[in-house]
Amino acid sequence: MPLEMLFKAANYTVIPFWLLLVAAPRWNWTQRLVHAPVVLLLLTPIYAYMLFGYAIPPKDMNFQTLYGVMVGFSAPHIVVAAWIHLLVFDLFVGAWEVRDAQRRDVPHWLVIPCLLATLMIGPVGLLLYVLIRFFNKRVLEYDEAEAL
Repeated sequence: MPLEMLFKAANYTVIPFWLLLVAAPRWNWTQRLVHAPVVLLLLTPIYAYMLFGYAIPPKDMNFQTLYGVMVGFSAPHIVVAAWIHLLVFDLFVGAWEVRDAQRRDVPHWLVIPCLLATLMIGPVGLLLYVLIRFFNKRVLEYDEAEAL
């Protein structure tokens, strides 16, 4: 399969899972699909193949220097592998955000912008969620104290 098709297939693979997290976070099938290793089972073999079986890595590729990483990213199959890496880990973080928000009674409407940010700009979405989680707890504690 051409690399462009693999890249697009990986992107389209995660979208339904993100939609479930946004639109139906408490639905039984969301729990079964998103919080299970379905995406790992679908994308990890492609990821591993891109890294270890598709082609020989570029000669000076290594992860100890900026130059070595840049050399690695000059190979399209390494870029596809890195993209799959991001897709899988960002979805894992998004699923964690939803589970954590449910445990902490963070309103889902506050989590949705975090999920969108996590999908698009990973760490920024996670930071946004952590901040919302922190301030949501403080606001609730303040409201309860004020009501007494």
